[in-house]
Amino acid sequence: MTEFLFSDQEKEFIEKNKDFNVNELALKIKDGQNFRSKYVLRQISGRQLMKNKMPLWEKNSLIVYPEHLPLEQCSSLFTACYKRKIVEKNLKDFSLFVDLTGGFAVDFFSISEVFKKAFYVELNTELCEIVRHNFGVLGRKNASFFNADGVVFLKNTSEKFNLIFIDPARRDSKGKKTVRIQDCEPDITEFEDIMLEKSDLVMIKLSPMLDISNSLSQLKNVKEIHITAFDNECKEIIILQQKNYFQEPEIHTVNGDENFSFFYSDEQKSETVFWDGEILEGKFLFEPNVAVMKSGAFKILTEKFPVKKLHASSHLYVSDTDVYDFPGRRFKIVKASKPKDFSGMKANLAVRNFPVKAEDLKKKLNIKDGGDVFLFATTLIGGKKIIIQGEKLVK
Repeated sequence: MTEFLFSDQEKEFIEKNKDFNVNELALKIKDGQNFRSKYVLRQISGRQLMKNKMPLWEKNSLIVYPEHLPLEQCSSLFTACYKRKIVEKNLKDFSLFVDLTGGFAVDFFSISEVFKKAFYVELNTELCEIVRHNFGVLGRKNASFFNADGVVFLKNTSEKFNLIFIDPARRDSKGKKTVRIQDCEPDITEFEDIMLEKSDLVMIKLSPMLDISNSLSQLKNVKEIHITAFDNECKEIIILQQKNYFQEPEIHTVNGDENFSFFYSDEQKSETVFWDGEILEGKFLFEPNVAVMKSGAFKILTEKFPVKKLHASSHLYVSDTDVYDFPGRRFKIVKASKPKDFSGMKANLAVRNFPVKAEDLKKKLNIKDGGDVFLFATTLIGGKKIIIQGEKLVK
């Protein structure tokens, strides 16, 4: 569409100011002949927001960006590529794929790469046209675009898909974030039978805020659950459904290149091995990454790795030796002592099962944030309250 093309004046301004503060630029520019200030500022803001999420697109000057919300909600390149790997692992036929909630299409772009044909469905007319334009710019020719409600489209189509992907909105009518799958829009539980009937595999992208146990109890034929994180920040929960799959789903956690998988039944059967030694100095301390923490894999870690837990509620682990492949941060313990022994330090303080909040403890001990020192205020199996100082180890 012609309105998505840039005039020479607009191109020049965007390229010249692509790294500048958009709010400051807004005070300096105005509409003129062949120049749309609001549209131009939106493009600069979009490029800045997508620089880390999707660098391939950010570097292409012909890519058009929509309003802020679709950019904020879209996946990053890392999580989109991870979804594609899941699809490749679980499917044999890659004939037809549909994304019922297309959005800015980062997931659609990545997943559709392995399919012969792909359908993009999006209710927002402008967003649909923007994505159509961008895919033309990117030379992706296997995609068809539908400006429609995804659920209505699915109910009316006679197509049989190899994969259905859906990313329901995770906010209620008042804009509040939801924690139950039934409160998402659309409510997947109301039409999951149709998705399972019309597709070999269903992939659902959910917010990391959602309760996994609740989701499992509400959905049928769940094959796998994937909890993804990057730089120790939880990003998404991905649920795979397959018709007539009645076995226990496997839980997969990923944080960058850290991977750990397990079954809930094994976690429930596991018996925690606790650290009962007197001396912690010189030992190694381990903190699970956020994906593992979200999954609830706590007891099973002492069976899968040569580590022992400090306390049932502390979620910190200790070993005599370094466990290089532990899914989380690793530290060499420098000191373990009473909290008052760490007064006046400059350090990164974390509280794990401790009766005082981190900010309050920092004030009490006059600890200043920053530096290379890591402190963990925690409780041992016998109830003793201590602080552990660790030297962070690099992978």
